[in-house]
Amino acid sequence: MTINENKKDAISKNLQTQWQDHFHMRDQTWKVLQYSILFFLGVVGLEIKQVNTVYLVIAYGAAILTSLFGFFIAIHHRRRQKEKFEIIAAHEHELEIDILVKPILEKSHTKWLGRINTSTFIVIMQASLFILSSCLLVRLLIS
Repeated sequence: MTINENKKDAISKNLQTQWQDHFHMRDQTWKVLQYSILFFLGVVGLEIKQVNTVYLVIAYGAAILTSLFGFFIAIHHRRRQKEKFEIIAAHEHELEIDILVKPILEKSHTKWLGRINTSTFIVIMQASLFILSSCLLVRLLIS
């Protein structure tokens, strides 16, 4: 194997690692959102069962913290995803396979729907859970 072949092999392996890391990170972000939703639904279930107000305040506070942490995790993963895609694009360019992908990406990002992605959705959902939990906590404290 020549140095060029070794270099291409190393880049190819790193490209695969970058994609695996991206998918793993996205899976983690989805799981955090699922846990935030389940936690929120559990708290709403406690309110439906008319649990003591003190416990509900604590539970809504915990739901707020859960969604807040989930929001920050989603933001962090979103930043890391952008870094991963920059590395992936550089590797694809080095391997000369970017000419296959570039036309597809350019076409899909021309419409406004092409700008909405999984990480944006998860960030919005975590923020929504935070706002909803906060509103329900305020309503509980006022009544």
